[in-house]
Amino acid sequence: MAATVRLWQAGKNWVTDDPAVLRRLADRLRALPAEHSTVHCRSREPIRGYAHAHQVMDVHAAHRCPRYAAAAEYAAEARR
Repeated sequence: MAATVRLWQAGKNWVTDDPAVLRRLADRLRALPAEHSTVHCRSREPIRGYAHAHQVMDVHAAHRCPRYAAAAEYAAEARR
């Protein structure tokens, strides 16, 4: 799945020209659970600002991982 997305982003024509590949890609992406954590959940990169905190919260809102908590804490501190 990840390889297909990388090829798609790289502009490989066979990926975007084949409806069967696109259908399988879309079906697999839809099948991912909303609470599915990603490598970003383990990120230790600091929050770079109020807008970045809200972007991080948006990405992690479905599963409320520690990354979401760190962004929410940053946003609360920034509002004070």
